[in-house]
Amino acid sequence: MLALVAACSSSSEPAATKGSGSGSGSASGDATANLAAHYDKACAAGDLEACRSLGVMYSEGVGVGRDLGRAAKLFGDACTAGNMSACNHYALALAEGIGVDKAPAKAVLTYQKACDGGLGLACRNLGLTLREGRGVPADLARAAAALATACTLKAPFGCTNAGDVEAVLAATDPTHWSRANAHYQQGCDQGEGSACRQIGLAYLDGTRGLPKGAAAATVWLDKGCQLAEVVSCRTLGALLLPGDPARAKTLLRRSCDKKDAESCRLLSESVTRGSGH
Repeated sequence: MLALVAACSSSSEPAATKGSGSGSGSASGDATANLAAHYDKACAAGDLEACRSLGVMYSEGVGVGRDLGRAAKLFGDACTAGNMSACNHYALALAEGIGVDKAPAKAVLTYQKACDGGLGLACRNLGLTLREGRGVPADLARAAAALATACTLKAPFGCTNAGDVEAVLAATDPTHWSRANAHYQQGCDQGEGSACRQIGLAYLDGTRGLPKGAAAATVWLDKGCQLAEVVSCRTLGALLLPGDPARAKTLLRRSCDKKDAESCRLLSESVTRGSGH
C-alpha cells in the first residue's frame, strides 16, 4: 500500500484542527479565520510559505471553507515559484487527483523537482511511487536512488524503504545486499525500529549477506524492540525463552499488549510451561 506524505508542518502552519469552515463563530474558529486572512494577505505579497500554509488550510477546511481546487492552485503556484514543500503537496494532489485532474506522470516530475530541491519527504514519495508503479511504470533502479536520497536527508522511514527496494533488487543481484544492509543500519540509527528488525532477522537466519549469529541478532532486535517495533520484541522474546525466560516473558508481554497475536500465544504457552501444566 502506497503511503505518501505531505510536507511536515512549519511553525507558521496552524495545528490540524478538526471541524468545518471557520468554526461557526467560536473563538478558535475566529482565530483560524484570522490566520487564514493573514496567510492570504502574505501570500498575495509574495510569501510562498504563506501560500503553502493557506493551501493546507483550504485542503483541510480549517479557518476557511474546504476548497480542494483552490488548495491545489495555491500549491501549484507556490511550487512554480520555488517552494519545495508546496511542490510535494502539489505532486500528491496530482498523483491522487485531489482538486486537480489526476496526472501521475506530472506528479513524478513534481516530486523529482522537490527532491532535487532537497526535500526528503518528496524523495521518499517519489521512490514509493516508482517502486509501486502507481500510475507510471515501475522503476526499481530509480526508486532505489530516490529512496537513498530520502535516507540521506533523514526523511521518516526513507532508509527502511531504501533497504526494502535494494532487497528486492538483491533477489537477482546479490551485490545489492550490502546497500540494503547499509540503509537498514542507517535507518536503525535514525530510530526506525523496522530497520533494526531487518538486520536482526538477517543475522538470526544468516541471510541477506550477513553471517548467522544469535548474539548479533540479539543486539539488533533489542534495538528494534526499544523503538517499540513489535516483531522485534516478539522475535527477541522467542529467542531468549530457553535461556532467559524472565526477560523473554517481559518482551512477549510488551508485544502482546500491542495486540500481537503470536506474542500472546507464545506468552501463554510459556506461562503454562512455567506452571507445570
